[in-house]
Amino acid sequence: MNRPLLLILVLLAGCGKAASNGKAVAPETAPPRPATIMLDWTINSDHGGLYTAIQRGYFARNHIAAAPKVPSSSTSQIQLVAAGQANFGISYETDLLAARAQHIPVRSVMCIMQHPLNTVMALKSSGITRPRQLAGKTIGMAGSPSDIPIVSAVMRHDGASIKEARMVNVGYNLLPALLSRRVDAVVGVYWTWEAIQARMKGYPVNVMRVERWGVPNYCELVLVASERTIRAQPIFVREVVQSLQQGYADAAAHPLAAWTALHRADAALSRPLVLRSLELLGPVETDATTVGYQDPRQWEAYAAWLWANHMISRPVAADVAYTNQFLQPHVR
Repeated sequence: MNRPLLLILVLLAGCGKAASNGKAVAPETAPPRPATIMLDWTINSDHGGLYTAIQRGYFARNHIAAAPKVPSSSTSQIQLVAAGQANFGISYETDLLAARAQHIPVRSVMCIMQHPLNTVMALKSSGITRPRQLAGKTIGMAGSPSDIPIVSAVMRHDGASIKEARMVNVGYNLLPALLSRRVDAVVGVYWTWEAIQARMKGYPVNVMRVERWGVPNYCELVLVASERTIRAQPIFVREVVQSLQQGYADAAAHPLAAWTALHRADAALSRPLVLRSLELLGPVETDATTVGYQDPRQWEAYAAWLWANHMISRPVAADVAYTNQFLQPHVR
């Protein structure tokens, strides 16, 4: 064997060895892949499963670094996802179907809450107990595309018209606007969150849950991804979805663990409020064959109802608006 070839073989044999101690050098580990998730609101109990999944390492096992972000407004998640400025967004089935009606290429890949949480809420002292009594009143909203259609639907179901009410955009300040009596009622608050907050502050409230006033069942919160991401990165989407499935199953079964994870994300959260809310949310999150499941009949019925009630700009075939393809079965 000639000397140059021998030298090359010796050098190759030494690859992966440390010169100083003879130990193999591990290949450089690639950093975890970031997954930006735009929240629907400020951090609260609805996100218990997300932060539980982070805390328990479900994302890390898939070499993913989940990065939840609070949006500047409650209406920007779908646009950010569609524009590629966020990998995922937590949004609402109503808004997702409205986006599809406008040809925005996004899809729900997971139902986070199997039933409506949205409610129209008024102070008990106002005497407002049903939607028809909103006539002549001022109603605060956050500006979500679904706010006005939802109020219109519940008032119409109760024999009144939204034209008889005044809608005011108060942004994130829904509860302060109600408690200060700046508005007579608010929409977009949850019976699992703001209703508890108000009562804890000493303000009894009347809650009008939308599904009890003519609105069909729907997924309150969904996880949204762009069609581009779904096509190009299906493994990435599957790993994120299944990490969240396990996180939400754990949060439902172990509210205290979910509280701990949320408190680490936001130390200002109230333990009594969050724990009570997590207890109420558990059955809403797990009322399906697997956490995250999206019922085709429910999506079809709700999409048809939105169109029939002039709440979306055109009919939408529900099967283009969601997919169950990334879900792991039997996660409860």
